[in-house]
Amino acid sequence: MKLLLIMPDAHMHKLRIGPLVRSMREAPLTLTTLAALTRRDSTIDMHLVDESVQRVPLGYRADIVGISAITGCASRAYELARHFRDRGIPVVLGGIHVTILPDEAKAHADAIVIGPAERTWPRLIADFRAGQLKPVYRDADSDADDDPLSGIPPPRRDLQRNWAYNVPNTVQATRGCKRACDFCTVPVVWPRQYLLRPVGDVIADIKTTRGKLLAFNDVSLVDDPAYAEELFTAMIPLKKRWGGLVTADIMRRPHLVELMAQSGCVYLLIGFESVNGSSLCRISKGFNKPERYKDLMQLLHQWGISVQGCFVFGFDEDEEDVFAATVERVNELKIDIPRYSLYTPYPGTRLFRRLMAEERILSYNWNDYDTMHVVIRPKLMTPDELYAGFKWAYKKTFTIRNIARRLDGLTFNTAVNFAGNLTYRIFVKRLYTEARFATPYSVDAPGEPPASLLGEPPSIRKEPSCLA
Repeated sequence: MKLLLIMPDAHMHKLRIGPLVRSMREAPLTLTTLAALTRRDSTIDMHLVDESVQRVPLGYRADIVGISAITGCASRAYELARHFRDRGIPVVLGGIHVTILPDEAKAHADAIVIGPAERTWPRLIADFRAGQLKPVYRDADSDADDDPLSGIPPPRRDLQRNWAYNVPNTVQATRGCKRACDFCTVPVVWPRQYLLRPVGDVIADIKTTRGKLLAFNDVSLVDDPAYAEELFTAMIPLKKRWGGLVTADIMRRPHLVELMAQSGCVYLLIGFESVNGSSLCRISKGFNKPERYKDLMQLLHQWGISVQGCFVFGFDEDEEDVFAATVERVNELKIDIPRYSLYTPYPGTRLFRRLMAEERILSYNWNDYDTMHVVIRPKLMTPDELYAGFKWAYKKTFTIRNIARRLDGLTFNTAVNFAGNLTYRIFVKRLYTEARFATPYSVDAPGEPPASLLGEPPSIRKEPSCLA
């Protein structure tokens, strides 16, 4: 049996050197985990394709094709599915977008996977080989007493292009988040869940990685402090260097930051989101305190931890002065590698339903849902003003002068961060030259709202707002 697994191009940051493409991010876990969940069998030939760094072999003679889709590449996923189905090859669709909009996805596939695949994928493969492929596989149909994160085999990193990623070794320790920010799909896909993978399994996984550097793909790695302490303590003897995602309120646990540094933490991605406290409250992220950002940055730099800080433009409180104010704050804080995005209402989120009710969504073309296009009507700006300000902020932030202003000293981290900033300078050029960034959104093909989201909203956990 020939199995082809595909992740469509999500247009993430990457560097082209002639015919070679290198992603400036960590390797995704989806395909390598699915491959690991597929029973090792000499009769099964697996081919993994991340379209972000390689071409999809459209003529591949597969027996079955699996495609995983996030919202920003859902249209491309459907296009690929149509291609292979037209060739008579069964297609399975899964991923976050499929979980949120299964009715939309099932029209494009022979089978869909709703929810995590650890328990459903092995059953799907067995059914296919027995000629009994079902149209829907749902994680909720699995044994409720079974821990989905226990006993997951290490990802098949031997099947990915390791050289094509900035960080080829990716590890998962937790799933879900205890927070519920209004624009985030995590509380939609994994409501009321924060799952912990056994520490022993995580350590065993890390021991299979080659080289010194690895990344955790968890969306909120330290939401359970006791678990985090156990994990980081167990990592100290491994002498690895690592990075991951945490929330800005890690500031409240300086002892945990120290332990992270001792375990090899060298960089963190933090969603600061805004320099405006009222915006943070309105999006249910009031646990971020702008007045404490400086203390947080000093604490992390004290322990040699670099920060990729993320900020969002387009909140209801944002006016045209937000761009200059954010760039200045980023420079003052000495955020090592800043990153900007646009307020995007992913389907199923509280933000999506609110803006749809307010008739402020400008595009339902999923190609625009990459956080680099304006798909909403801002409250205090025009879409064009928001898009121009977003591009300006990127251009201003990554001037050589501002890069030098943020990076101090001559350390290993400084050299790495300087290279990261130069990569973003290349991205800035793309923002101003590539046709896909020429307009705020797809004016000619805005699409239609998904019918399944026009009715009563499901119960989505909501964080208390500090504006209440």
